[in-house]
Amino acid sequence: MEGFWTVHFKGVQGLGAGVVTIIGGQLFGGDTGFFYKGTYSQQENTMTAHVHVKQHVPGMANVMRRNEFDLELNGTMQGDTISVTGKIPGTSMHLAAILKKQGSLAAKAATA
Repeated sequence: MEGFWTVHFKGVQGLGAGVVTIIGGQLFGGDTGFFYKGTYSQQENTMTAHVHVKQHVPGMANVMRRNEFDLELNGTMQGDTISVTGKIPGTSMHLAAILKKQGSLAAKAATA
């Protein structure tokens, strides 16, 4: 699962796309107006994640109609694709996403 991924998502206000790096139980990513950071866990071909999304370009709209929010995500991995559904806790706002792996991360260099 660790690697560099592109993500295409659909929320309550249309479509969006970005990139995500997944490594060591953490994920980091972003798009034109927002950054994402959070944690994930994987069991076989399923994953769960908790992600914080925050605007970094004032006035930029996003698919969830909020400037800052948390997401609870559940996904199923099949090859180099992860199909994800998610929601903003405490609301009825949902999104769907498809992540496609674009590359693996380089192995950590040995220290002398």
